[in-house]
Amino acid sequence: MSTEALKLICAMDRNRLEAQIGLQCAPLLTGLKISNLLTIPSKMRQQVSQVFRKTGISVFLLYQSSQKTTFFLYREQELEWALKKKKVRKMMEQLGYQSTHLPDLLRQVAERYEAHMALREEFPHELGLLLGYPPEDVAGFILHKGKNFLYSGYWKVYENPEKSLILFQQFESAREEIVRMMSAGISIEEILEFYQSRRVTSLKSMAV
Repeated sequence: MSTEALKLICAMDRNRLEAQIGLQCAPLLTGLKISNLLTIPSKMRQQVSQVFRKTGISVFLLYQSSQKTTFFLYREQELEWALKKKKVRKMMEQLGYQSTHLPDLLRQVAERYEAHMALREEFPHELGLLLGYPPEDVAGFILHKGKNFLYSGYWKVYENPEKSLILFQQFESAREEIVRMMSAGISIEEILEFYQSRRVTSLKSMAV
């Protein structure tokens, strides 16, 4: 991250919900990822649905305690497509998920995540698949118990490190761009509208 972006982050009021969304979820906001986790102080949780109302991003309450709340934010149609991919579907079945119905699947993940937070179960690694991590990296993490990875960034990489490194660099660039936009007073809703219009323009140009 550039020195300029770091200075802007230091100057941000990180107690504001929008600042946390920008810092934690830039790849989702810019359309690089289909989903993201957002962990915030529980006192802010009522505001999250309002921020993403009519934005095309769905909000699912994954876990909450008296201190912290974790949301799973996602683009519904794109996540459903991702979960239908053969490798992903097969791994989800191996991990005990029989239903492909997204609401049922999310509820089951939330139950396992809550059990993990209560120290009753292991971390639900299938969450990595819902976050768009490559299936081979999720499988590698499970097999090697989080060790012997080729690279560690937004997730631990076990195959195709060159491809993942390019993605990680794009995610960091997105974070810098979002920080600059927020520092200029642009809201989350306006940021999402901007990137959505860019995606639509890009799709139209590809169709010509």
